[in-house]
Amino acid sequence: MVERYETSLLLLCLFSFSALVLASSPCPLTGLPLVRNISEIPQDNYGRAGLSHMTVAGSLLHGLKEVEVWLQTFTPGTYTPIHRHSCEEVFVVLKGSGTLYLASDSHGKYPGKPQEHFIFANSTFHIPVNDVHQVWNTNEHEDLQVLVIISRPPVKLFTYEDWSMPHTAAQMKFPYYWDEQCYKKESPKDEL
Repeated sequence: MVERYETSLLLLCLFSFSALVLASSPCPLTGLPLVRNISEIPQDNYGRAGLSHMTVAGSLLHGLKEVEVWLQTFTPGTYTPIHRHSCEEVFVVLKGSGTLYLASDSHGKYPGKPQEHFIFANSTFHIPVNDVHQVWNTNEHEDLQVLVIISRPPVKLFTYEDWSMPHTAAQMKFPYYWDEQCYKKESPKDEL
């Protein structure tokens, strides 16, 4: 009876330790609880001052195949690079305000002059596949916080120096900064 208890206790300890190691791994595809406290999810700025990014639910971190969800906060005056990607993207503005710049000419030679759209708390917007865009926190007094949902993760990004840069000169970044640690070599998704 004592040996059975000790064996059970040892197995329970090993299982608990394995679950803890999997959950604390930077890329835990298994072992994460179904319900998590968002304040305990790791966040980083990935070398970009003024940005706070956390992957709430992701492909490389959590094994999702169709969507990925991010929570991003931009301090006043900060912005994303001018970029495009071959996935759909939906934003929900949780707090703050700013400006979305969107150039919808993905089939021309250049992105062209972008349209400016005011974004604000409780607004939502989507970015079509391969449309060049940029999000700025143009509010001088408040952070801009957005919930971002993308399709076809992990994201393959093409960045532009300016709006007149040809699509063919855009610089590809894959895997993107928050996916680098968990990325395993596989063929990237299609672009333009």
